[in-house]
Amino acid sequence: MKITKILTAVLVLLAAISVANAQERYYVPLGRMFDLDMQASVAADTADKVLFTAVKPVLVPTDEPLPIAKPELSTAQWLKRHFFDDDFLQFSSDVHAITINPIFHFQRTYVRTDKEAELTYFKRQYRNGEHNGDKFYFLNTRGFEAFGRLGKKIYFNTEFYENQARYPRYEDSIINRMRGIPGQGFGKAFKVDGKDWAMVFGHISVNANKHLTITLGNGKNSIGSGYRSMILSDISFNYPFLRTDLNFGKFYYYVLWGYMQSDHWTYFSTHETGESHYKYASYHVAGWKPCNQLELSVIEGVMWKNTDKDNVYKYSPNALMFAPVIGLPMAVNGFDDDNRVQIGFDANYTPWEYIKLYAQYNYQGKNQINNKKNYGFQAGLHWFDMTFGAVRGLKSHLQVEFNKSNISDGRLSSDFWNYGYPLTSMNITRPDSDEIILAADLEYKRIAIEGWIQRATSNDRMSLTIRYMLNRKTKWNIYATMINRKAYFANCDYDNNMLVIGMVICPQNFYFDF
Repeated sequence: MKITKILTAVLVLLAAISVANAQERYYVPLGRMFDLDMQASVAADTADKVLFTAVKPVLVPTDEPLPIAKPELSTAQWLKRHFFDDDFLQFSSDVHAITINPIFHFQRTYVRTDKEAELTYFKRQYRNGEHNGDKFYFLNTRGFEAFGRLGKKIYFNTEFYENQARYPRYEDSIINRMRGIPGQGFGKAFKVDGKDWAMVFGHISVNANKHLTITLGNGKNSIGSGYRSMILSDISFNYPFLRTDLNFGKFYYYVLWGYMQSDHWTYFSTHETGESHYKYASYHVAGWKPCNQLELSVIEGVMWKNTDKDNVYKYSPNALMFAPVIGLPMAVNGFDDDNRVQIGFDANYTPWEYIKLYAQYNYQGKNQINNKKNYGFQAGLHWFDMTFGAVRGLKSHLQVEFNKSNISDGRLSSDFWNYGYPLTSMNITRPDSDEIILAADLEYKRIAIEGWIQRATSNDRMSLTIRYMLNRKTKWNIYATMINRKAYFANCDYDNNMLVIGMVICPQNFYFDF
């Protein structure tokens, strides 16, 4: 009875202090569900608006007046609204607005075939672990996000994640080989054969004026409209960055300075830790959007050399790095210098309402080890709302994407890699790879179905997911997924079926489809 009274009091307090209507995000998270909603909205908008979407996260500043209006809600109404229809906690005053949401991902994986091979792998890899019966594969993520604004010009976001996991042998073997969790950095062993790690995202954006936004943060950026990015991807770990977004009418210019890490690593199994070597990266993006249906961008990226002539690591930045002029590093260094330059092109076009075509090309010069050309190419199609609005309340999406790459393999500190994972590759298991992706999504009211077919040079993956969307705004959902995965490359012969069940609310992408 006492616990019931305490719980009731807490709920009443929450309803009282959550004083604001919904505050809209000033940026679109990188998470696939959020990104597809944004792209679908832009593709369906026939007005001549200018929202630049090539560089992500897309910033969408607001001039909504403060304080945000307070709705009159009973405790029951507040619970229904903030658990199932809106963000969790919201506060506002004359000078600020803050939204807080939980982050969690609880997942259990059941391996359906080849269980003996799973057990054999863990016995060999982790001799001190307990290996009786079926392995218990899980993911346990807890955290929170907070975002908001101060006045009309300052916006902020922060996210924290604490994680433990034990992965099936294919994922576990790749993680050990790459020496880190894909896109989530390094950590320590958890109960011998598991992983334990934490990570933090955050940034502050300042609208200097109507043309210029300056962002200082620790997180990820991405370029393009596809599932992959051949130019700058969010597959690697967070990095400190300074970003400027400059736009004048139908033109924009974007500059990113990043503080990357080349070859720090930790073996989960032995806790052995290697050296930390840092490096600087810069990206320049010049874009043109003559109408809402067409966007074209030219991109230059540079990974600046972090060693001197005697191959001794140094961390003083090259002065040229601070020149925010696209094409200048290539004119000075060319493609085959120790300061590695890449040139890219990104385009997206909406010829008809709901249909979007996109393409990318990236060239990095010749590999300094094998003298092969390093490049990446992508072409794809989004079809949003496959019924063209005929079925009210139905969200549907079809995506077809072809990727081809032959990029650097990360052995050189000037390669476009960060924290042990590539910044430009689609497939972390091998840098030279072809890939075809076919994805279909249907969502009606709170029921969602997702189908996925991925064919790549070294692996195939098919999955079918059924979700119940507990909250369509925050993307909180429970799901069940059937996965068939095949992999075939050196020292790996893998063909397995898995059942994955879980519950998740998370604004980021984390990739395990390698």
